[in-house]
Amino acid sequence: MIAQTPTALLLLHLPDEVLINIFSFLDFRTLCNTTYVCKHFADLAEPFLYHTIRVTTGEQASALSASLYANPRRATWVRSLLVSTKFEDGHGLNTLPPYIALMRNLQTLCLETPDCNTKFPDERVPWVNLQDRYERIFEAASAVVPISIERALPHLTNCTLHFVDAQKEIYSMTKYPMLFLHPRLKSLTMSCASTDLPDRLLAQFQDDKTLVGSTSLEYLHLEECDIHSPSLAILLGFPRALKSLKISEGIRYDGMFTRNSRMHGNVTPGSFVDSIAKHCAESLEHLSLSLGYSRPSHQSLNHPGQHLNLSRFYAMKQLDLDVRTVNLVRIRAHCDHATWRRLPPNLETLKVFGIPLGSRSPFQARPHVWFPFDTCIATEKARHGVGLLKNLIYSYEYYREDDDSRLVIGEDGDTVEQINQVLIAQRLMVDKCKDLQSVFKKAAVRLEIEMVALPTGFIPPYLFTENSPRSSRLWESAPLAR
Repeated sequence: MIAQTPTALLLLHLPDEVLINIFSFLDFRTLCNTTYVCKHFADLAEPFLYHTIRVTTGEQASALSASLYANPRRATWVRSLLVSTKFEDGHGLNTLPPYIALMRNLQTLCLETPDCNTKFPDERVPWVNLQDRYERIFEAASAVVPISIERALPHLTNCTLHFVDAQKEIYSMTKYPMLFLHPRLKSLTMSCASTDLPDRLLAQFQDDKTLVGSTSLEYLHLEECDIHSPSLAILLGFPRALKSLKISEGIRYDGMFTRNSRMHGNVTPGSFVDSIAKHCAESLEHLSLSLGYSRPSHQSLNHPGQHLNLSRFYAMKQLDLDVRTVNLVRIRAHCDHATWRRLPPNLETLKVFGIPLGSRSPFQARPHVWFPFDTCIATEKARHGVGLLKNLIYSYEYYREDDDSRLVIGEDGDTVEQINQVLIAQRLMVDKCKDLQSVFKKAAVRLEIEMVALPTGFIPPYLFTENSPRSSRLWESAPLAR
């Protein structure tokens, strides 16, 4: 009887290319076990252990730094890095920046500073100092680095920054603007930042013809930011062809208990659109806006500068507006059938988000379902200037704590019934949608109702260590015929 060769020995005879392909499908634990088989397996499998790294404690940061110190070549194996810890668990993060600069093959980077706005300024100093060290890396990764010097992070394509300021809730973007000059970066997300004043924002590079329209940035997301339209126009001048832009203004920093963080206040619609259209009118395909501007009662919607005139954006396929910003493209009363003056002409998907499902404190379902647009936006879409409209999405939100049933004592004093107001509101929504099913089908527009459950006690940007909103589709009309 011939003895069967062990599987491990058979694997040893496979070409390295085949082994590497096999190892790429293994999970982390199996990869660890593979490194114990033999030195050859360890050499081929170990790089996969460093492809995706999440640092959520200072202890993990120290361990990673020690590992990279023992073998600096490991830094080149990292493809994705997340650094996000809670405020009290950041000891050890200060060892990471030198090794991040060595991650030549890093493609996705997410750096999150804890939301420590409630902390005293002296408690934030270590976090701000850490951010300043990150800034040195961004400078070394920008297109302005001389050709004779090797750029840092040359393959970075996705970057997310959630930073804080030493004194205020919103930090100045003039401290971290060099990422806008990264030649290969495609996606950039920044939160709680101010675009500041034009003469402070990349002033020495604004008129450099070798930089304007030269970067690969396609997706830009500015979350809870303080926007100054002239400064925004400068930043949007560097991408070659920006395709997606998401902006939300930090209106929650306007209250009496804040440190007057917002220098610029709410943008005015006219100048804001001009700043975007200056460089992106022909490339922008997706625009999402959550603005704080409210039109004065004495001003007509069609008064110059008082509405979002997006009719110049011929490439735009999707437009997302929150329930407040939607008032800048339609009048609040009956439809004026004049949205053709404001909406992109080739729009295919229109979404309104942030719609409250009901009244709060305590949550109560509304007796009637409210839609931001009249059905004529679909039935008379050509008249509204959106003849290509295919999808209309309404996104309603509520807090998760409101989704609990409440006990109610009956009139006889003995009967106790459980009432879930969120469920009641959702049933009312479905009933109305069913009644409109045939209307939207005839108009060849798909209506979708989305539900978003917000976490209690947390606010954007929803850090990795925190709870985040959960979205689900409540109802959609029949799919459109192809």
